[in-house]
Amino acid sequence: MRKLFSSAALGLLALGAACGGGSGGGSGPGPGATADAMPPAAAPAPLPAALSLGLREVAAGLSQPILLTAPAGDSRQFIVERPGRIRVLENGSLLVKPLLDISAQTTTDGERGLLSLAFHPEFARNGRFYVYYTDRSGNIAIDRFTMSADPYVADPQSQTRVLSIGHPTYSNHNGGLLAFGPDGFLYIGTGDGGGGGDPNRNAQNPESMLGKLLRLDVDSGLSTAYKVPSDNPYAGQSGKRGEIWALGLRNPWRFAFDGTSRQLYIADVGQGQREEVDIASIATGGNNYGWPIMEGSACYNAASCASAGLVRPAFEYTHGSAGANGCSITGGYVYRGAAIPELAGRYFYSDYCKGFLKSFLYSGGTVSEQRDWGIANVGNVLSFGQDAQGELYVLVGGGKVYKLVRQ
Repeated sequence: MRKLFSSAALGLLALGAACGGGSGGGSGPGPGATADAMPPAAAPAPLPAALSLGLREVAAGLSQPILLTAPAGDSRQFIVERPGRIRVLENGSLLVKPLLDISAQTTTDGERGLLSLAFHPEFARNGRFYVYYTDRSGNIAIDRFTMSADPYVADPQSQTRVLSIGHPTYSNHNGGLLAFGPDGFLYIGTGDGGGGGDPNRNAQNPESMLGKLLRLDVDSGLSTAYKVPSDNPYAGQSGKRGEIWALGLRNPWRFAFDGTSRQLYIADVGQGQREEVDIASIATGGNNYGWPIMEGSACYNAASCASAGLVRPAFEYTHGSAGANGCSITGGYVYRGAAIPELAGRYFYSDYCKGFLKSFLYSGGTVSEQRDWGIANVGNVLSFGQDAQGELYVLVGGGKVYKLVRQ
């Protein structure tokens, strides 16, 4: 099993993004559940050669910050700390009182902890948000909370379980992101259950919710926690979990929706040789991204493999000799902010081991404009963040948060 933690950064997540020399390997759409009726977005203008980017520190002193997000229309930023707290950053100041503290309900053993936060699209009206964490037994838990009368603090008594997923034996490969898609459904990226090479064969098992991207309707009535959308690819099928939207994933630590292009980007951490970004139409369900039959576009542990029907990555890179190119993909977002409009449509990513900042453009089924922005290594990149205005942030193991700015 490839170790996802460095000895110098014990307890930090070793999850990150792509590396230099990566190549796009286009593939056709997988077995989609529905067709995308929206016309494709126009290709953005080429990047100006003289454009230079930098990272400006906006917060420090955090404990393993692994996500930054915000509700629609909100000027604040909310930062998830892996030990179990959600901090509030307002007007450049980190508030002392957390939005939520569930540190007593989780553990940071291995890659466990509080891993993600998603605000309901109508948070301003209903005050609801969702968290993804591992409980003290290591199982994946998705819980719903509601805000208290204080607009800066959640009501701890509102905690309601939405979904539990057993995660026995191993403390790694927990996945870690949940996010609302443009369709209003809640998407959840789960790891394969841990161990080297998916020993329990979860990722290809349609009866398991591990190694998958799940899609839930959480607005179907709060008394039922969630319902399976009727157009999910396995909805109503015997012997298959209706919650599954896509399968064949190893550890999709971070994924991102781009509403403008109507594309879903999944950064899936590789086993020991390749890191990948899978890209599909938001409306395409049922894709099988191949793990553990394949690692990226290569057969895994075999000279040949039965790859028919598997969706190959749109972008991938190899680790290179002695990890020269990186070790673990940290997926980011497609830039849609207003501060640097020239970046529109570019997907940003980094690598836990290398701390770089890179981007590429995906348009017309092809990856182009692969660019290294020459940012100084800021340390182990744990995650990216995106605020309500579409601006991007980089979160690092040293407890700092940086904002992407024009240099």
